[in-house]
Parts: sequence; structure tokens; C-alpha cells
Amino acid sequence: MSRERIPLQPTLKQLLTAEALSEAQVLFGEQFLDRQVSQIIAGSPIDAPSGSLVVTKGELSGEYGNGLSDLAGIVLIHSMTSAPVPKGSASAVKTLTSEADIALRVCKGASTPLLVLPSLGNPMEVADEIRAAYLNEVKEASSRLHAQFVRTVVEDGLDSLVEKLAQLSGRPVAVETSDFKILSSHNMGPTPPSQQKTLTEEVAEELNRELRSSQSDDGYDPCEESVRVGRRLVAPVVLEGAVVGYVSVMLRPSDDERLITEYLRPASVAVLVDFSRRRREFSSTSVTHKSLLKDLLTGHHLAASDQERLEQYFGFDICDGLFVYAVKVTPDEALRHLVKEERQAVIEMEGAHVFVLPLNSGNPRTWSEAAEELRTMIKESNPGCRVQIGAGRMADSLVDLPDAYTEARQALITGSMVHTDGEFTISYGDLGIKRILYPLLDHPELDRFYEEHLAPLEAYDEEWETDLVPTLRVYLNNGANLNSAAKELFVHRHTMRYRLEQIADLLKVDIDSSNVLLNLQIAFQIRDMKRSSKS
Repeated sequence: MSRERIPLQPTLKQLLTAEALSEAQVLFGEQFLDRQVSQIIAGSPIDAPSGSLVVTKGELSGEYGNGLSDLAGIVLIHSMTSAPVPKGSASAVKTLTSEADIALRVCKGASTPLLVLPSLGNPMEVADEIRAAYLNEVKEASSRLHAQFVRTVVEDGLDSLVEKLAQLSGRPVAVETSDFKILSSHNMGPTPPSQQKTLTEEVAEELNRELRSSQSDDGYDPCEESVRVGRRLVAPVVLEGAVVGYVSVMLRPSDDERLITEYLRPASVAVLVDFSRRRREFSSTSVTHKSLLKDLLTGHHLAASDQERLEQYFGFDICDGLFVYAVKVTPDEALRHLVKEERQAVIEMEGAHVFVLPLNSGNPRTWSEAAEELRTMIKESNPGCRVQIGAGRMADSLVDLPDAYTEARQALITGSMVHTDGEFTISYGDLGIKRILYPLLDHPELDRFYEEHLAPLEAYDEEWETDLVPTLRVYLNNGANLNSAAKELFVHRHTMRYRLEQIADLLKVDIDSSNVLLNLQIAFQIRDMKRSSKS
């Protein structure tokens, strides 16, 4: 009977050197001691998985027949009344009890090794002792397998590693990113959504527990333990203190979880090597593409091939519109932990971070909804930070990105002047006349315009302790509706009319003229901007 060599599985000959089997006698099967043991089973050999070493105290009857032929061997717990029989003794069979004699005939018929172990313990206790020795052999083999797996992933790639792990374990295997995207798999799909939250929470708890215990242990290995979720046994892949992926194996009810864990440990280390290499290569590729995106945003001409590369890399080809946001986060270092994926279209330009986000035609959203999602993401990653966002108008294609960026940056600058240290989200389209006035804020003509239309009223209020400036502002905010303004100010409409006549007389204007009202509104805008810029 031929069996595939599985590196982690020790042979019967290796196990016989362990203390747990030091008193065992091989009654049959010396020529089969190179068989590998897949797991240790206590109890009846009926339906025991192929490759199992079965520890039993019961009688083996002839009815088992060839059903034992796939086993690695049988350990019969047997209390002998006579002295142990030397191996190879011609009188061995004669000195055994009838129970052992029957077991010997059955094992000979099935070509299955039979070991007799003098012991007073029950099969479960003996099996546990043998299993401990078995797992110790597995761990030693696991350390050798590290090098083999790493060599496989470096020379042949992640797919070859997954195929090898699936072959050795005999189980379906998958490697996923931390957001459950399949990188490579063998007969296994991604983690079901119903299990994703449970997995992330249990992995985080396990890593925290290991991290606490590592404070007094220099040999801390973040991949030391696996997590069981449903039928999956999962080993986290940890890079620089963060979970970047998962290696999963699908278990059967009869599987020895500890053995599969010994496969997962070296596999997760090899996958970590692959993730590190991908990150280095990906970062280099990311820098190139983000440089192209920066060129595009600043108005540089890109060849059609470069534009196509950008669309494919950032996924712009799957959307029919793009939002551009200029973002200022305080403190500055807060954005270091923001970008979780290299392919996220965000670059640093002119003292701000510029995000290019897809409209997402499958689930369309407004600019303000997308901006709120962005703000939430930043706040969750950096609690307590201050976020200021300027938004450009939607770009229909990559060609429109330079204009959208210019608008987003102007919206950010304008919002910073209006709100100074406060948080805000402002769209360029909502700035109105401010986007014309702010670039001219230091122009002397704006000062003269303001002084002609509001300075006389401010001087009068200061001298006579009146409220003509606030009254005018409320009147303009209510669309030059006298009754609405009077109601808001809690004054009689005649009082309101009298104040308006005072304003018209002081400014020497027709207060009912639409042009005059427009000029007064602009003057208030200039007044607000001037005061904000000085605060």
C-alpha cells in the first residue's frame, strides 16, 4: 500500500522512540513502521480515518477484515501476566492472551502493524500521552516546513504555496486579504459575510492576548495561534502589528485541529513573505500611478496609454463620474493611518490631501454624501482630529479632473478663511460670489466698496447706539421682505420702515432698488470675509 509523503506526519518508527511508547512491543509489522501517522484515535478502529494510529483496549474480531488496512497501526493496551516477550521470540504468540492473539491474527490479515503496550490506563489517557509525543514530532517537522513553504512562495508564487498546502493537508485552502478578497484558493471560497465580523473580532482578541503575554517573552510570534470560525481554521497574517490577511483551511469533523494548526503556522509565515513582497512591489507601482494622477490634476497632458493605466489601476473605468476633495486634517500626522489600500486615489498636493472618489453609478451618491463618508473614515481612524473639506464640482471624466481639483482647492482655501480653525465641508458650487471675492480680498477696491456701503451705518450705530447694521442684515436675509424682517426683529412694521428710511438717507440710496440691495449684500460678504481673515 503506497502513501504520499506528508512532511509533518511522523512515522511509527519515530513515535516508538518517544517515552509514551518506550514499553511498546511490535508484535507484527516491523516492515510497515515507515508508515506515517495522520492522527491519534482512542477507541474502536471502526470508521477510523485513514492513517490513524488507534489506541484500544477492546478485542479485535475477524469481522474487521481489510477494514484495518488503511490504518497506520493499532496500539493494544494489554496487561500481561507474564514477563514481556522479547521481540522476534518464537514463543511470542503462545505467551499472549487470547485477546491479543486474536488481534495479532486480524492485523496480520490486514497488513496493519500491531503494538502491545503494557499499561493500566484507559485508552483516552494513553492516547493523550501518545498524542503529546506525536504533536512534538509535528512541531519539529513544522519548523523544517517553514523553509520549504517560504522557498515555494518566493520561487513559484502564492498559488503554488496554496496548492502545496492543500495537497499536504488534504483540505480546501484559501488566502484572503484583511477585507476578505480572495488572493488564491483551492476548492474554497471567501469567508462568508456572516462569519467575517466574528473572525475579525476573535483574531483581534487573540492578538491582544498574545501581545500581553509577549511582554515577558522575547519569542512572541503574532501567527502562533489559529482561530476556529464555523468549519474554518484560520491563521491571521500580521504585518507591522496589523492583520493584513488570513490563511484558511476547511475542516472535517474528524480532523485533528492541532495538526492542521501546525500546517497553518509555516503557511502563514510564507504568506507573510508574499504580502511583504507584494507591498514593496505594490508601493513602487502605487508611487508611479499616483505621480501620474498628480500630473493629471495639475493640468499636465497625459498620453492615452497613461490615462488608461490610471483608469485600470484606480478603478475609474467602472464609474461615470468623479468627486475631487481637498482635505486638511489637523494634526498633520493624523492622515498617516488613513489610507488602508494602496489603490486608494489620494495624494498630497500643496499642503492638503486630495481624494478622487468614484460616483459609484451602481449606488449613486451626492457630493455631500461622499464627503460625509470621507469625513467619517478620517474621524474613525484619527479620533479627535479636525477635518476641513473642500469639494470641486463633479468631473465627468479624467479630462475634467484638473478643473475639479482647482475648484476643490479654492473651496478649501475659502472655507479656511471663513471658518478659520473650525471644521467645515464646502462645495465650490455653493460658494457663490465668495469664490470671486476671496481672490481679491486684499485688493484696495474691495475696501472702498465696503466703506461706501456699510461704513457710514457702522459709524452711526457706534455714535448713537442704534442697530441699523443688524436691521439691514436681517432685512436682506429675509429677501427684502419688510413684514418678515419686522417679525424676526420683534418690532412693528412701521418701526421697520422708519429704520429703512434712516438707512437710505444715511447711504443716499434707494433702499427698494434691486441693484442697491445686491450691492449691500456684497458689502456684507466683504465685511464677513475681512473679519474672518483677521481672527
